[in-house]
Amino acid sequence: MDSSSGSDTYDRARGSRPRGRDALRRPRGRDGRGAASGSGSAAENPGITEKISTLANTLQDTSRNLNKVDRMLGQYRDHTDDQAEAVAMLKENLEESIGQLQAQRLRRTNGGSASASTLHTSDLEPGSGLEGQRFYPTSPLKDYPGSPVRRRRSHSASVRFKDTKLKAEDIHSLHQSLWDLRSDQMRLSDDLDREILLRNRSDVDTRRVMENLTEHLTNSQTQDSLSSRVDRRLRELERVRGPDQRGVLTDERQQASGRHRDHASGREEVLEPRLLKSEREREKMEQEMERVRVRLEQAEDSRDTLRQQLEEMREDLLRTGKEKLELQRVRQELQSEVSLLSSQPHSQRPDRGESSGAPGPARSDLERELVELRAQLCKASILGEVEELKKTVEHKERERLKLCVQVEGLTTDLARREQQQLHMLDQLRDIQSRSKVEQREAQTLLQESTRSREELKDRAQEAVRLWRAKCRRLQRELEEIKNGAQLHTSQITQATKEKESSQAQLKVLAVQTEAMRRELTEVLGRLAHREEELHRRDVELSEAHQRHLSLGQENREVRESSAALQEEARRLREENQRLEEQAGAQARRSQQDQETHASLRAALKEEAASAHAQLAQLTQRLTAEERSGRDLQRDLRAQLSAAQDERAALGQQLQLEREVHQKELESLRAAVAAAGGGGRSRKEREVQETLRLCREEREEMQARITEVKAEAASEKEQSRLLHLKLDRMKEECDKLAQELSTKDRKYQQLKQEVDSRARSGEERRRTSEAELGSLGEKVSRLEAEQEAVLSSVGEELDMACRSLARNTEDKLQAISQIPELVKDPHRWLAETKSKLRWLCEEVREREGRERRLRRQQQQAKEQLKEARRSRDEEQETLLQRLHQQEKLLHSLGTEKKELLERSRRKEEEMRGLQDRVLDLEVSTRVALDHLESMPEKVGLAENFRDLEVSLQLAAQQPHRRHRESRRQREALQQRYAEHKDVVRDLQHQLDQSKRQIQECRGRRVYSRQPALHHPICNLCGGKRNLSRFFFPALTSARSLGA
Repeated sequence: MDSSSGSDTYDRARGSRPRGRDALRRPRGRDGRGAASGSGSAAENPGITEKISTLANTLQDTSRNLNKVDRMLGQYRDHTDDQAEAVAMLKENLEESIGQLQAQRLRRTNGGSASASTLHTSDLEPGSGLEGQRFYPTSPLKDYPGSPVRRRRSHSASVRFKDTKLKAEDIHSLHQSLWDLRSDQMRLSDDLDREILLRNRSDVDTRRVMENLTEHLTNSQTQDSLSSRVDRRLRELERVRGPDQRGVLTDERQQASGRHRDHASGREEVLEPRLLKSEREREKMEQEMERVRVRLEQAEDSRDTLRQQLEEMREDLLRTGKEKLELQRVRQELQSEVSLLSSQPHSQRPDRGESSGAPGPARSDLERELVELRAQLCKASILGEVEELKKTVEHKERERLKLCVQVEGLTTDLARREQQQLHMLDQLRDIQSRSKVEQREAQTLLQESTRSREELKDRAQEAVRLWRAKCRRLQRELEEIKNGAQLHTSQITQATKEKESSQAQLKVLAVQTEAMRRELTEVLGRLAHREEELHRRDVELSEAHQRHLSLGQENREVRESSAALQEEARRLREENQRLEEQAGAQARRSQQDQETHASLRAALKEEAASAHAQLAQLTQRLTAEERSGRDLQRDLRAQLSAAQDERAALGQQLQLEREVHQKELESLRAAVAAAGGGGRSRKEREVQETLRLCREEREEMQARITEVKAEAASEKEQSRLLHLKLDRMKEECDKLAQELSTKDRKYQQLKQEVDSRARSGEERRRTSEAELGSLGEKVSRLEAEQEAVLSSVGEELDMACRSLARNTEDKLQAISQIPELVKDPHRWLAETKSKLRWLCEEVREREGRERRLRRQQQQAKEQLKEARRSRDEEQETLLQRLHQQEKLLHSLGTEKKELLERSRRKEEEMRGLQDRVLDLEVSTRVALDHLESMPEKVGLAENFRDLEVSLQLAAQQPHRRHRESRRQREALQQRYAEHKDVVRDLQHQLDQSKRQIQECRGRRVYSRQPALHHPICNLCGGKRNLSRFFFPALTSARSLGA
């Protein structure tokens, strides 16, 4: 039955029956006195029963709908739990993918640049790739892909310093690290803002849900129906959960699709079906909620109909109570009228007697009879009405009791539903408490997030402060470098005089680098040789380990084989004992079979003899019974014939006596007629006497006849009983004959069984003897196999002991096995136990030694890792310093070339100036001679002398410049000495690292683990890379020296 059955039946009931009030009013108008009749109650009963049936149907429908709603709410809760688990799994997968991407990025950045920016969850969100959130670095020294194109200045228009390239890269790394910090800080702030917005939104949603829940609880506590509450709760849940969860699901799906498209395309195939499944389940749940809403509306309609029916039932109950009161009042009135009518005739009789004394007694009697008849008539009608009223009252009482029972059932059902509602309210309170707890947890998480954000802000500010201090320090260094560059430019003129010395120094440096390269090649050769030795020792160690494992495996196999042999020997002993027991049991069974065969034969003989004796007795009894039956039959026949003869004789005698009496009566009548009336009285007396005698005789004869008939009947009964007894005896004889035949058959069967058992026992005996012989052969063969297996096991144990006991020959001789022990299994087992115990001790010692070696190996590995890490760091620092030295050498070479070019140009200018000075000197001398010859122009001669002095001073300026260039050369020599000290320090550090590596290898000689090969190879690779890195610098230095 669906949920609309209650309302349909109610509508049909309302359409098919008359209204309740009309049905109750019609019986009242039938009688003038207002008494309720039986027809009214009969018309009233179907309406109440129909109402009760519709009430029951609607209550069943509402209970069914409520159960469905409960199941759907449980499914909805399970579905939400599944979706929460799916979202958690998505988050875990995304966190794993983020961790993997971070690890990959760190690996890439460790091999590349020094500043690696971290990957955050905001990088994988859909809006993270927008142009507004793209933070470009501000370093002007490097081009970035995707950054806006900047117009770079040409190098010709800028001032170039000595080590511009090196400082530009340092400044670029500083800018890059600062920009990474700034972008990380901005990304963290964006993430924190987004998290705060999400948590504020979730707090607002939870607060709104809590407000809705509190409103729902207050409204449900005041007055509200269950269906409306459930419907409103479903709407609230749908309203609260629908857009948020849909948005969350779509956001999660977009995030998952974007992240998996960008970073993990393989997981999209796994997550897409889950998301589609969750969407389909959500749509199903929405459809199911719509169906539940429709059912709840139908249940609400049926509840309204129930409420109307309850109101009508209450009205009916009130009406029946009023009718009952009216009936009781009418009954009391009738009883008072009856009592008045019954007392009225007794009070009216004397008055009437006094008033009507004249007319006479007849009239008074008639009046009295008339009054009595009237009283009886009134009494009869009143009693009939009273009886009808009693019946109707009883019927109404029964209906009232039924209605009370139904109302009690309905009240209990309503109480139960109220309890369910209270239970649901408790559940809602639990949900509210859980939501409060979750809200508190969310607040705590928000506080923690704010605290962590503050900490991150503090850390970022501290990092920014440190980087700013570092930037200021670097700026100061840059200013110092600029000042040094300026000083260097002022000292360029001195480098011209130091060209030869610098070339010699470059040659010396080339020779030193060549010597360093040769030393590095030798070191690498020694390292390769030691690596080969370590590899060979690792191979030997792995082979020894494999031999140890194979010995352990052989030991386990020997233990298993010895255990299997012991088990086989025990099983063979048990099988031998079992076969001996089976042989003894078969012998006992054959003897028992023979005894049972003999006892069966004796029993068969006894049974045959007893059967023959019983048969003889039965035949004797049968013959005796037959004879006695025949005798009884003869006696009965004789008695029957005698009785019949006697009966015939008595009948004939009676007939004769009757005829005699007839004749005597006729004679007496004739005599009386002849004699007349004289002696009439005497004759009458005689006749009467004779008649009396005849009657007595006749009675005696009848009594005798009855006795004879009774005897004949008893004889017939006795003969019938004898016939029955005879039949039973015949049946018993037949049964005995059948039993005799069955016993004969059983005897034959038992005889055959005994013969077959005897034959089978003989065959078993023969087969058991053959099996005993075969088992004896098998036992002897197994004993031989056992001796062979025990000897082989002993040999294997001896071999294992010899292989393990390299330094313990005395122990091996002490526990060596004697060949005669194979015949004594107990002694052999004791010896094998002692050997196995010794092997276990040896293996335990080997395992302890191996564990110690592994610990030492692990410690050495850690030490080697530390040494390798320190060596890598030292190599990196050395490489950086060598790279700087190479750059410095290259810059020095270029500067030297420029200085040579400038010195060449200046020398040419000096030659030109010297030629011009010589020309001026010649011309001045000629002019002086000419002026000296002319005394009037002495002033001009003095002027020319002053000019000559100035020219001499101008000629002395190159000497001063030469001195300045000498000072610059001394400064260059000083710088070269400093560089030489740096190279010496680097060589010293290389020697120290070599010594540390040799010490680590010396400590690692005894561990001999194959895993050492990889760090050494890495070290060798690092050395080769170092030599490969050194050689281009050396070749460049050679080219510069050339």
